[in-house]
Amino acid sequence: MTTPAVRPYTITLESGSFSTHDQVSILDAALASGVPVPFSCRRGECGSCRAQVLDGEFEPLVAPTERSYVPASDELLMCQCRATSDLALRFPHWQAPDRPPARRDARVVTRRPLTANVTELIVEVQGDEPFDYRPGQHVLLLLEDGRRRPFSIASVPQATGDRCRLQFHIRRMPGGVFTDGVLPALMPGDTLALEGPQGACVWPGELADGIEHLVLLATGTGFAGVFPILMAAIESRRLRSVTLYWGGREPDDCYAAGLLNALQGKDTIFRWQPVVSNSSSRYVQDVAADAGHDWQHSMVYACGNPGMVRAARQRLQQQGLPEQRFQSEAFVPSDDAAPTVASSASPTRLPPKHPWEQVGARFTMEGILQARRRSIAAVHEIAALIRPGMTTAAAIALADQHLRGMGASHNWHPTYIRFGADSQSPAIHPTDRQRVLGEDDIFVVDIGPVWDNYEGDYGDTFATGPSADHARCAEAARLVFQRTRLAWLQGLTGAGLYDAADGYAREYGCTVVREIPGHRVADFPHALYGKHQLAAADFVPSDGIWVLEIQVRDLHLPIGAFYEDVLLREDAVAII
Repeated sequence: MTTPAVRPYTITLESGSFSTHDQVSILDAALASGVPVPFSCRRGECGSCRAQVLDGEFEPLVAPTERSYVPASDELLMCQCRATSDLALRFPHWQAPDRPPARRDARVVTRRPLTANVTELIVEVQGDEPFDYRPGQHVLLLLEDGRRRPFSIASVPQATGDRCRLQFHIRRMPGGVFTDGVLPALMPGDTLALEGPQGACVWPGELADGIEHLVLLATGTGFAGVFPILMAAIESRRLRSVTLYWGGREPDDCYAAGLLNALQGKDTIFRWQPVVSNSSSRYVQDVAADAGHDWQHSMVYACGNPGMVRAARQRLQQQGLPEQRFQSEAFVPSDDAAPTVASSASPTRLPPKHPWEQVGARFTMEGILQARRRSIAAVHEIAALIRPGMTTAAAIALADQHLRGMGASHNWHPTYIRFGADSQSPAIHPTDRQRVLGEDDIFVVDIGPVWDNYEGDYGDTFATGPSADHARCAEAARLVFQRTRLAWLQGLTGAGLYDAADGYAREYGCTVVREIPGHRVADFPHALYGKHQLAAADFVPSDGIWVLEIQVRDLHLPIGAFYEDVLLREDAVAII
C-alpha cells in the first residue's frame, strides 16, 4: 500500500511564517514550529484560534458539531483545518506577544547628580543587534548576586552613532543594594548587564479614535517614565494638547524644570505644572482633576507613587475618563529598599516562582483585575436575562451576544450554561442544548471572555424559584470556594486545595467533582505558557493567575452547582 505523499506549504502571518503540510492541522504545525498563535480548547469550540484568510486554500479535518464555533465566511479555525496550498492569515482579535527581553551588556558613559538624591546614569548598549524600545518602557539592571533592578528609560528612542544610549534617573534609597552599593562606584567604561526592553505602558503606534488630549501624571523619578511619551506625543502632531503634572516634596524635585520650561515656551500644545506637596495639601491628581480637562477625549499616563496612581485612576474615571484610557506604572520599594517598577494595583513584577506560572511580557495584575471585574458583572447581567422556558442553546447564544455588547473580543473557552440536571455535570460533559429551564429550577453560568487581551473567567449558580435545595446547593459551591481560598492563604498547595474542598463540600451535603481541576489565566492565551492544572500543582500557587473551580454535586438529589474565580490575596477584591 502506497503512503500518500506529504505536500508542504508555507503559512504567512503578520508576525512571520512557518511550514506545514496537508496531513496536520495548521495549529499543530504552528506550535511545532514555535510560532506564537492564539489558541485554547483545540476542539473547535471556543473560536480562539480563528484566523482571517487573506489568500490560499484549506479544508476541514472533521465535520462540525452543534458545539462547534462557527467562523465567518472569510475565516478558519486553525485547530480544525489543514492547508491545501500556501496560506496568508491574520488575527484581527489578537496581537502576537513581544519578543522575549534580551540580555545585553551596556557600557557606562556618564554618571552625574541631578539633585542631592537623584542621579542621571547614561549607558551605551553593546553588541551588533539593534536595541529597539518604545517610549515608556523600562529595563532590568542585573546585579552580580542575581537580583534585578527595573528602571524606566528616560531617553527618547533613537540611536546615537552606532550604539543605542539609554538614560536613567535613579533616586537614592538609603541602604539600597544598587543605589548605595553599586551606583556611586560606577565610572565611565564600566560594564553593566541589563535585560529588556520591558513594559506595556507605552506610547501607541496609533491613537484610538476620539483622543484629542494627553495628560501625564508623575511623582519623583516617575518623570523618567513619562518624558519619552511626552516627546513622542509632541512630535506626532496628532493632539490638541499635552499636559504634564509633576509632583514632588520640594521644588528641586522637579529636576528637569529648565528643559520643560523651554519646551513649553516653543510649543503651543505643551504645558506643564509642578505640584509641590510640602507647600500644599494638594497632589498631582487633585490639580489635574480641577484643571477642567475634557476627560472624555483624553488619554492619561501616570507613573510614580502607587498611592498617586490608585487615587488618580479612581478620581479621573469618576470625572469621565474612559476606563481603558488610563495607563500606568507604579514605583514600589523592593525588600532592600532599591527602586522597583510595577504596574499599578499589582505586586512587584518578579520572575515567576514556578515554571508553570509564566506570563507574557505585556502582563500586568491590573489587566487581570479589570478582566475579572468585567467578567463578574457579565455573569450577573447574563443571569438576569435568562428566563424560565428558555432552552440551553438559546441561553448560550444570548450570553455570547451580551458579552460582545459589553466589549469582549471573543471567548477563550466556550460559554457554558447548564440547566437542571445538567448542573451536576462539569462543562467537559455533553450538555442537553434543548433542555428547557423550569419555573423552579437551578442553572449555572460559566464564561471565559477576553477583555483587552486579558482572560476573564468567572462562574456562578442561580435559581429561578423558591426551592430550598437549589439555594442550598448554589450556596454550597460559594462557601466551599471561600473556605478553600482561605486554606490557600494559609499555605496549602494547589493539589491540597481540592482535598480540602471535598471535605468542606460534604459538610453541606455535596461532593466535589474532581474532573474540574482549576487552571491558569493570563494575558491571552495562557495556553502559550502551558495548560497546567491547579489540582496538579505541588506548590503554593501565586496571586492572581490561577482560577479555583468548585463544581459540587448533591449527595442525594440530581442537582449540582458551580463557582469559580481568580485566587487573589486581598479580601476586598477576592470575594464579591
